[in-house]
Amino acid sequence: MPFMGKDWRAPGETWIRVHHTAGWEQIKLRPIQLSSSLDSSSSSASVLDLQSRFKRHSSSASLCSNGDDGTSSSTTGSVTRSDSDESVYEDDDWIPHCFVKTTRSKEFIGCTSMSEAFHRLDIARAVVDVRRFNYICKVVQILVEEKLRNLSATARRHLFAIIQAIVMHSVDQDVHVSTARDLVNRFGTGLEGHVYGSPQIVTRQLDTVSSLLDMISDRQPKPLHDSSEDSVTFLDLPREVIVQVLRKLPDHTSLLEAAKAHEALDALVERESRMWEKLNQFHFTQEQINKHRTESLTGRKLFFQLKKYYGLKEHYADLIHICCHCKALFWKDHGHPCVGTDAPSVRVTPQQFVDMLLFL
Repeated sequence: MPFMGKDWRAPGETWIRVHHTAGWEQIKLRPIQLSSSLDSSSSSASVLDLQSRFKRHSSSASLCSNGDDGTSSSTTGSVTRSDSDESVYEDDDWIPHCFVKTTRSKEFIGCTSMSEAFHRLDIARAVVDVRRFNYICKVVQILVEEKLRNLSATARRHLFAIIQAIVMHSVDQDVHVSTARDLVNRFGTGLEGHVYGSPQIVTRQLDTVSSLLDMISDRQPKPLHDSSEDSVTFLDLPREVIVQVLRKLPDHTSLLEAAKAHEALDALVERESRMWEKLNQFHFTQEQINKHRTESLTGRKLFFQLKKYYGLKEHYADLIHICCHCKALFWKDHGHPCVGTDAPSVRVTPQQFVDMLLFL
């Protein structure tokens, strides 16, 4: 029998034996995965444990993922980092990117699964980047709302890991809380239908969903400063200044969330038509606005009427592009290693990115 080296499956890569599947798994493809074995009877303790483990390991290069039976491949109920991990994240010069297959290619070296694409594009850790957050959330939203029941148990587990990373970031920084809550709720609702995987895994994921929602509800908003009787609050500012601040909010969701904070802000959001007019002009053409504008339909009501008919324009500070030369997917602001000089690239919308993932 000819001699086979330990890396005969893929020379240059590190593989480990996974006992629960009696197979092998490539270490550097193991994503951030938080334990889903949370005890529903002690949700508050579980939430604190989940938070502390995420903070302790969020900067690690690669974290061991849970197996299909819900146990960690190294230590049950905990998140540990492999000492033999040779993740590409340890290379400071590495740039997140991955190659996709084209119909003309006969030999293909690149992504072969959704989880691998998530890893190579640094999706789970990129949620802390304010420029990439909205794009990632839109991708997750599409997968949860439209594709969840068609995802394999493994793909769903990796998707859930990204959702958990979003929740941890939102709770820790007290930002995008409503977005995180909405994604968790939608994921939990999707699990109630027919999905791949054993009922035990689905039950554990539903328990984790419940704990994540508790974590969001129990969070303590960060104070802007030490309050005292002489301190000036945001509502103490002149009305004109408050309006100018509200006009700087990026979207209608932020305006509605601000309105929930105080009845004074709610009145400003409702009455100040100029901030809604700016949103109308950004998302819709003047022809569309004139077509629906009436005396009784202005400002906020007009915006939601136009949103219902035409949808909203997608705009992201940073988004994934595909190189026209080497067919690599990469973040626009980060670039990618390419042999071509000044090779053109094309933007990839969240919907297009999801379609690519499903065909891997």
